[in-house]
Amino acid sequence: DDDADEVTEEERRALIKQRLKDRNDDLEFPDEVNVDETLLLKDRFQRYRSLKSFRKSHWDPKENLPEEYASIYHFASYRATRGDALRDARDLREAGRDSSWGHWYGRGGGGGGADKKDEDATMEGASDDDNDDEDDMEGCVPCGSYVSLTLEGVSPASYSRLLRNGSETATATAPPSLLAAVSLLPHENKASVLHFGLSHTKSCELSPDADGNSDPALDPVKSKDALAFRCGWRTWKSRPVFSQNNLNSDKHKYERYLPTNGAHVAASAYGPVTYGPCPVLMFRDREDGGGRKNAMTTTTTTTATRRDRRQLVAVGSVLGADADRIVVKRIVLTGYPVRVHKRHATVKYMFYNPEDVKWFKPAGLTTKHGLRGNIVESVGDHGTMKCLFNAPIKQHDTVCLPLYKRVYPKYAREGEGGTKLTVL
Repeated sequence: DDDADEVTEEERRALIKQRLKDRNDDLEFPDEVNVDETLLLKDRFQRYRSLKSFRKSHWDPKENLPEEYASIYHFASYRATRGDALRDARDLREAGRDSSWGHWYGRGGGGGGADKKDEDATMEGASDDDNDDEDDMEGCVPCGSYVSLTLEGVSPASYSRLLRNGSETATATAPPSLLAAVSLLPHENKASVLHFGLSHTKSCELSPDADGNSDPALDPVKSKDALAFRCGWRTWKSRPVFSQNNLNSDKHKYERYLPTNGAHVAASAYGPVTYGPCPVLMFRDREDGGGRKNAMTTTTTTTATRRDRRQLVAVGSVLGADADRIVVKRIVLTGYPVRVHKRHATVKYMFYNPEDVKWFKPAGLTTKHGLRGNIVESVGDHGTMKCLFNAPIKQHDTVCLPLYKRVYPKYAREGEGGTKLTVL
């Protein structure tokens, strides 16, 4: 169970082996699922739908959104907003160079007499522009100047921790912590769904020893694991979902595990708005591979110890911030033809109840040999069905029913970085 808060050492190794087995099964049989014969699949997969075409079928990005989407920022156009923010920052920097603060920005002076006369001649004509630049610089501070900042709402515990250099225990020789203040561009104080282009590092490949045991820090990275992101100068924890970055479609296929074959993958996570280009590092704690607490480790650790336990699992850059990006999870129900006649086939072992056959009758079927078909009718009381395909079907073919649903990232739970977004 990935949601287990505390597990023993034996349970932890069993979870890692099970995760490795599931990852290998997913590589060998992509998206195929095993179903319980006693369950009604129309209830088990009621949130899934069938698509005629993954690339062309319409999917409303505002349909059935989770509650978390009500508290995040939605961009009408991330590219346009990013361009405006960077353009305003560039204009402000140029205004500082052209204003009376020019000497703070390294604007040269000290020319000859002729240069002095040229400057005097152009000074009067540029007075209006200088006034506009001064208006743009209102509320700004020149580069290189010393200022005093006052922070409000700092708790005594946080203040005393700063004096101890972030450690849990006081030491006489520990210097006070160094604080860094960074200015934000417009909307960078808001939270949204960020998307990163990542590729794995060699350290997240699993290499079990002779006894079949493995380092818990090296097991596969799964979607919705609690992971730490270092994006620019900010660090936070979230539970991302991995997906393919399809350029010719508005839908992107969900990946259950971080690929370890050198392929690039997109990660979607809740985080503070950050404009690219910006590098991203993705870490996970070394307690175990699934972001779960380990009962064998202590709960009280210093900041330095927590940093030492972090393992770098992926590197990449920011792709953008778009809450309307659709990540779709795909599952495949499989059945086998027990009797074939040209384009007709009797299929078993996909369903075990005639109600499920009637429920999924409008959905289209495919086969692993590239045929397309549909369900004609149910036969008997055990989920057997008659199907019709667009070409003669072979006895050794496999009939597939692909279903899709949209998935979303999650916030890190309390104890993993907070139930809401917390920038460290």
